Amino acid sequence: MMGMFCRKCKSLMPPNSKRCIACGATLNPNDISNQSSLDGLGPKRKPVELVAEENKDAPYLPYKPRGCQLDIISDIRMALDEGRHIIIESGTGTGKTIVSLSAGLEHAKKTGKKIVYLTRTISQSNQVMRELKAISKIKPVSGLTITGRNKSCPLFRGTKDYESLSPKVLSMMCEEKRSKSMKGAAGGCRYFDRIKTEVDDVTNYVMNNFPTSDELDRYCEKNGVCPYEMKKQLMKKFDVVAVPYVHILSADIRSNLMANLDLEDNPEGMLLIVDEAHNLVDAARDQESFIINRDLVDNAIDECSTMKGDPTVWMEVTLKDFLGYFKNSIRNVATEKLGLNEKEVVLTDDYIEQRMMTKFGMKSQDLESAIERVIDFGEARTEILMERGDNRVSDIQSLGFLMRDWCSSASDRFVRSLKVDQDGEYLSAKCIDPYEISFFLNSIPGAIHMSGTLQPLDQYARVLGLKGNPRFRIYPSPFPPENRSVLYVNDVTTQQKEMQKDGSMQHRLENYIAMLCNSVQKNTLVFFTSYSFMRMMRPYLETHVNKSLYWEESRNQRKTMENLAAFRNGRDGVFFSVMGGSVAEGMDFPGDELCFAIIVGIPYPPPSSEQRAMSAMFDQRYGAGKGWIYTSEVPALRKMKQAIGRLIRTETDRGMAVILDNRASRYVKQLDAKLTDDPAGEATRFFR
Repeated sequence: MMGMFCRKCKSLMPPNSKRCIACGATLNPNDISNQSSLDGLGPKRKPVELVAEENKDAPYLPYKPRGCQLDIISDIRMALDEGRHIIIESGTGTGKTIVSLSAGLEHAKKTGKKIVYLTRTISQSNQVMRELKAISKIKPVSGLTITGRNKSCPLFRGTKDYESLSPKVLSMMCEEKRSKSMKGAAGGCRYFDRIKTEVDDVTNYVMNNFPTSDELDRYCEKNGVCPYEMKKQLMKKFDVVAVPYVHILSADIRSNLMANLDLEDNPEGMLLIVDEAHNLVDAARDQESFIINRDLVDNAIDECSTMKGDPTVWMEVTLKDFLGYFKNSIRNVATEKLGLNEKEVVLTDDYIEQRMMTKFGMKSQDLESAIERVIDFGEARTEILMERGDNRVSDIQSLGFLMRDWCSSASDRFVRSLKVDQDGEYLSAKCIDPYEISFFLNSIPGAIHMSGTLQPLDQYARVLGLKGNPRFRIYPSPFPPENRSVLYVNDVTTQQKEMQKDGSMQHRLENYIAMLCNSVQKNTLVFFTSYSFMRMMRPYLETHVNKSLYWEESRNQRKTMENLAAFRNGRDGVFFSVMGGSVAEGMDFPGDELCFAIIVGIPYPPPSSEQRAMSAMFDQRYGAGKGWIYTSEVPALRKMKQAIGRLIRTETDRGMAVILDNRASRYVKQLDAKLTDDPAGEATRFFR
């Protein structure tokens, strides 16, 4: 989504702003950025002073070491030299980016490896470039940030519905233009045509300036060259390449990345650094999960009428009849398996496939061949659509690929189910065992996995299936412990059965929140376990909290970002959010931007068929009880730690968190929390 950001302090501005509301800088049309993100808002911190000479114990560390940084670098270096993965939980202030780069470069330079730095957000990629620029003052290093084609393609940016084009469609559009350019034919891409003539100039610019993703895109466009294609050409020349998670999690994109790095047949030549590693497992599961919704099936069936000659997919079975019976099979299974008012049934057998084969007299290999024919017809249809300028993938092609995926998902790695919502029946295949990424990670000799919230470390390694005796390390924050306080109360809870049993529970929670918000004159974040809880309590809080109130708006990122910018610009407001979201995990609030956090409930994941299947899988693999710990307790604790971690981002920050749930007593040690019967009084005294 496009947004207006101050180039000076990176704060988000409301539409049509003339001046930055955070730092006062004048805004102009160049302050429109296509790299918008919730991360990176707010003023920049004071830069750390560079060292005058190289540190013999950490030759790639450009700053005076603080806390346990030398220990972290030494441990990483030892693990990598031994060809082992190292899994690190490192507290706020330990400088995870700079220590991982310093240790990684020391190992990579002597082994000839390329460093691929995985990030979750663009702002994290930009931080990598800033640290590399600092390192370059004492050692020769180079780095490059990679973003998706949809963020870096200048040719089609003005195309109708550009932002909604799928990566596959945009890739096909680019391929057509690139092919014409390579043949010297008319209708090619003028930005691609200039790559050869501009490659040296852009290389020098990147080597000397360490630009952020946005800066490099603008420089390339100013020189009339495609940023995306230029990055593909350049990446093999650089020591460090920062990429989003999907570049490793998607098998196809990863294959292209490896080829562009000249590592296609040599995964051992990659040194992987995983930032915010606590997100990796869920991201890997999501990458392999998919749904087949009713609209897609209906659209594919309708599209069959555009095909000439009523084509067949197997014997005398027409394409339209084949897809039509696929739809009927879904509907019939829903009728047979779903009881009254039930919305989901887990499919423990290949009911859909068996119905298809029985109907048409097929064997399993015949069904597979028929689906491949569907894909062939869909690809031909897509070519016609693209030639006409209707920039989209054929629905027949999309459905064919998903039908193939559905047949191949009949394994213990997936929970396959049939669900019903307001739009009708649909199929869901949820990955619970991300084998694809596990296989890749075990093909590389050593990697760095790091996060501020990764305990228990052995659980992370087990779920990822890491082999080779990985090394585990935990490092504390170097910030003064007395600057942070975590409290909990024992007379309220958000546990559903307790709230149903005690009709006054909601009011007591609301009263606690209002009392705490009003007790201190500090910026306060209130974290709920779900949007439904937040909506339920909003009316009371809007009338009883005597401060400026700001809300995270579900499905409205622009409004959320505007509210967040206004909150950060003040010093006595309250921002209401949800644990596990962008605000709770991905943002820094230095200084007085955030001082007080109120956590309403323990954010256990809601029960689902996928949760139950994963829990059973872990019980079977690692022992009874491990399933609930791995799928419910650990994720909840990580979300709470991430929320609490927003409070202390610099050595001078002071912050307090209050947990409104008696179940926090189970996690006193993990959260370093203390019981209180007077949280408002404690808060007043702490900030006094």
